[in-house]
Amino acid sequence: MIAAFMTLWLAAAPPADCAPVEKEIHGTSLEGQLMPGQKVMAVPPGCRDMQRMDFVIFTSSESVNLVIKQIWGMPGDILSVDDKGYVYVNGEHVLTPFDKPYRLNPYFKRKLKKFEGELHDYLLMGHPGSLDSGRVGPIAYKDIVGIVEKEEGRARP
Repeated sequence: MIAAFMTLWLAAAPPADCAPVEKEIHGTSLEGQLMPGQKVMAVPPGCRDMQRMDFVIFTSSESVNLVIKQIWGMPGDILSVDDKGYVYVNGEHVLTPFDKPYRLNPYFKRKLKKFEGELHDYLLMGHPGSLDSGRVGPIAYKDIVGIVEKEEGRARP
């Protein structure tokens, strides 16, 4: 019991160094919001609370590179996927970076439906088919390595 409390306390303690680190966008999975070549500043999780619609950087076993996506669902939110593959959080459509309803192909629809109900992790989304929660499921806090603080030259469609 004490060990579990200490682990939770240590995990919640802010990192010693909260200085922002510059990262460059290399992919196109958030194109329309973050563009290839654009630089962003990120701080480690624990330096500030993550909020819905924040961009976060995470690791995935499906990539040797870091991945950046946008938070659409947080622990405690309700995830649902309809029969056509449209994704909802708390009854609201999840949107692509071009403000279109996010729709999964049949394979990924079946995969994400396994996580329907209350989220315990983060639903991180980009363009459909990209390396995001639509492909790999919700992302655990422990896999999030950065929260984007500032976006230089942010593009909007």
